[in-house]
Amino acid sequence: MTSSTADTLQAERSKAAFSVAEMNAFIVDEQMRMQLTKVERLLLSEPETFDVRQVYFMSRTEKMDHALKIGRRLIELMKEGKLTGEEISIADMILDINGPFGLHRAMFIPTLQNQATEEQKAMFLSKAENYEILGCYAQTEIGHGSNVQGLETTCTYLPETDEFEVHSPSISACKWWIGSLGVTATHAMVMAQLVVNGKNYGPNPVVVPIRSVEDHQPLPGVTVGDLGPKFGFNAMDNGFLLLDHVRVPRLNLLQRYITVAQGGRVSRPKNVDPKVAYGTMVYVRTQIVRNMSQVLAKATTTAIRYAAVRRQFSGKADKRVDGESPVLDYGMVQHRLIPLLAQNYAMFATSQAFAAHYAESMAELNRGNFGPLKELHATACGLKRWTSDVAIHGIDTCRHACGGHGFSQFSGLNEFFGNQYPNIIWEGDNYVLSQQTARFVLTQVNALRAGKQIADNQTTQYLRAHLPGGHLPKTAPAFTQMPVADLASNSEAQLQLLGFRAASMAAELADSMAAGQSHNRSLVAMQRLCDAHSDYIVASYFRRHLRTLAPASPLAPTLNKLATLLFLYVLEQHSADLLRLTVGAFSPAQISEVELLLAQVIEEVREQAVPLVDALGITDLRLNSALGRSDGKVYENYLEWAMEDPLNREDTGNAIRKQWFEKYYKPVLHAAKNKRDARL
Repeated sequence: MTSSTADTLQAERSKAAFSVAEMNAFIVDEQMRMQLTKVERLLLSEPETFDVRQVYFMSRTEKMDHALKIGRRLIELMKEGKLTGEEISIADMILDINGPFGLHRAMFIPTLQNQATEEQKAMFLSKAENYEILGCYAQTEIGHGSNVQGLETTCTYLPETDEFEVHSPSISACKWWIGSLGVTATHAMVMAQLVVNGKNYGPNPVVVPIRSVEDHQPLPGVTVGDLGPKFGFNAMDNGFLLLDHVRVPRLNLLQRYITVAQGGRVSRPKNVDPKVAYGTMVYVRTQIVRNMSQVLAKATTTAIRYAAVRRQFSGKADKRVDGESPVLDYGMVQHRLIPLLAQNYAMFATSQAFAAHYAESMAELNRGNFGPLKELHATACGLKRWTSDVAIHGIDTCRHACGGHGFSQFSGLNEFFGNQYPNIIWEGDNYVLSQQTARFVLTQVNALRAGKQIADNQTTQYLRAHLPGGHLPKTAPAFTQMPVADLASNSEAQLQLLGFRAASMAAELADSMAAGQSHNRSLVAMQRLCDAHSDYIVASYFRRHLRTLAPASPLAPTLNKLATLLFLYVLEQHSADLLRLTVGAFSPAQISEVELLLAQVIEEVREQAVPLVDALGITDLRLNSALGRSDGKVYENYLEWAMEDPLNREDTGNAIRKQWFEKYYKPVLHAAKNKRDARL
């Protein structure tokens, strides 16, 4: 007799070679765990407000209304001292219903915190934190997204009135895709070209009131509205904004890093990097890196639990079982899901390390040291691309791995996919961001070649180690000639190989561009260089986190196997990079070894797959899925959920079906009879 899905899931859990609770404590940082526990307990205590089980049946307007209801209650709880602003963001992540108040917290307030003077904070920040004004961050234009320097909106100083005039000079200057703008914001943080006495000082943020806080009507000179339905993220009011010579006081221009005095004298603090105005973007990218680990965890938990209990066909998997085999025992399913699990664990480690890196860099910036900013920006660009690419494509892979049932909204992966998809586009399109990371790496290589002094950071460390004088070594490093099995058991050699791969690609691209290859012809190589660089950074962060374990920790064998799996997966996915190395190229035989060993490690990790996703700590509230439930009762819950559809409910379904029968079905079904009757 075939085991029930609940029994099967419990049997998978019994295989655990480690404590799930201890693994959760190690891989998810303590602050996040405490926040999740606190916030989920509070959300569960008020189901009449925070229930999202019915969201799959809602129209866009109903989703926005529900999101506003949730957002209002979260703000009330914050004012009651039961939640912090950061914990509200945690609630948004748990519920996956990103409502119209989100960008006020995520971008408007951080921009004021980081780029306003103390006087301006008194003017705007206290009101924003108390929700007396509602803000958004208006950077993207309908004609300009990634090219921030090309923004057309202007902010021109008027000395005769000591004001700025903010203006949209063309339709392509219309602010577009701005979250929280469509129907919510009363104020916009507008990124505009600062023009003083005829000189352009580049894009800078200026606070522009756009709606009355009394009746919420648009102010004079403001044309604002909602963009309408989207592929996903439909609880958010992404909007458009046109400004017709709107005037604001001089102090509405944020002036911590650039000062425009009365009369129009412009000055900057000494030793200020002009790119500091992009600090908000770096902050948001840091948050994306952190959030993507949680995003992917929801997908891997759902897909792996479901694949472990879903049975199809007899005798076709290598493992002998009674009856049909669990889908997770099939090699193709394993190859799609288990590497995602390794990437997910690496992502959790990376998010912690990069958050610390960001905090250290911002502390230096606040002390007047802007040296770390460029490397921080380059790392943020690369990791934002790496984590969001892996997470978003990972959700889609998990949907596919759930087969036909993955197509149902009740899988919890379709609405989720649409809501998370913008992460690969917003805050810098991933293909464009890669150029910024690659350019930074190439700049360091060229500096080494010119004999210039360069900063000591995680990027320059591997470049110095593998490129003496900025050039490839004459002989192949020993680690490129090691048997793959030896590489797989040597964590230091793994990092050396990944660093050497990135350094070699950087040196080769620098050679090509020095020989006259255009920037445009170099773009594809820049993508590859960014990915190779980020593969090294992620692996380095992962290994660094694993070194904090006690040597005899029962967690170590499984985690080291995951790190090795990730390493082998990178080699297998990018084997062409290894085959074409100018120095130390892999042989086809080595690539074959990689493929065989990867398949073996995947099979070994598969045995721990369910305990590993359990350790990620994604609760049923967050999953909102019939397929990924923690109790394993997949089919029972799936049917129950279907019966909740308005078409099936007794209170609504009967009326709807009766109306449709009279209006549509009856005329079709009775057409022939009516025709015959008419002849009689």
